[in-house]
Amino acid sequence: MVRSVLRMFVWVSLVILVSACTKPNTPQEVAAAFWQAMAENDVSDVVELSTLDSDDAFDSYERDWADVVPSYGRVVIDGTEASIVTRLPAESTGGNERREVMTYLVEKQGQWLVDYERTGEAIMNPSPFSGLMGQLSEISERIAANFSSSSSDMERRLNDMARELETYSNDIARRADRAISEYGQVLRDYMEELEESVNRALEENDQAPEADRKTLEQAANDLEKGSEELAEPTLEALANATRTLTETGQRLADVSSESFEHNRDEWEAMLQEIRERSEEFFQDLRDSLRSENEER
Repeated sequence: MVRSVLRMFVWVSLVILVSACTKPNTPQEVAAAFWQAMAENDVSDVVELSTLDSDDAFDSYERDWADVVPSYGRVVIDGTEASIVTRLPAESTGGNERREVMTYLVEKQGQWLVDYERTGEAIMNPSPFSGLMGQLSEISERIAANFSSSSSDMERRLNDMARELETYSNDIARRADRAISEYGQVLRDYMEELEESVNRALEENDQAPEADRKTLEQAANDLEKGSEELAEPTLEALANATRTLTETGQRLADVSSESFEHNRDEWEAMLQEIRERSEEFFQDLRDSLRSENEER
């Protein structure tokens, strides 16, 4: 009898331990478990994984989530708050198209929970600018943090954003076009200035190693072509310019000759200034579009 009780105690303890180990902890895990519970209409799990106080408050966001399988994008964690880009099937398309919403989470007593009301607001009353705002936010962060790495994904997102802007009102499109045009000219000036600096360094160091000279000549040619494309600024042109500046920055960093040591410091300072201005541009554009949207 004692052995049976002990076996039962061990079994229950193992179940509790396994349950504790498998309980979702990270925002990503909690969000995935929450949407699975929504798809299964498991109200008790939804309440456990979210900020809902009781089963009675559950309204399923006025939608049948049966068999809905979301996919996830960028995760942002800021202290005790988090947001996750969540791609859900659009109701009107039978799942053939997907739309992006945000799953919002908060941390309470060491446990991440889906902010049920805030997430529901994003789903039931979506802003037509939510997708654009998310792209702008991500692009600006990438420019600030990854300016010297590969920018092919940034270029693709800028091109996608250009197409998305075409669907918005004329007033908003004009405001975006104006901002793009103004920053395009600023970026063109920067590229021309950097090109002049590179060409000047080549003239002053005509005895530098041939490999370094070829690297700088290529950088100058790329900058010239990039600045010419910005004569008619578009988001696509900005995307190409961003790629050119990224590649140029890498080339300038690869120059090894001591002849260009002073120039490298100057080039890095210029690139840093471009990074900062780029971040400011996307922040201003994001704020401008948000302001326009709130006035509508």
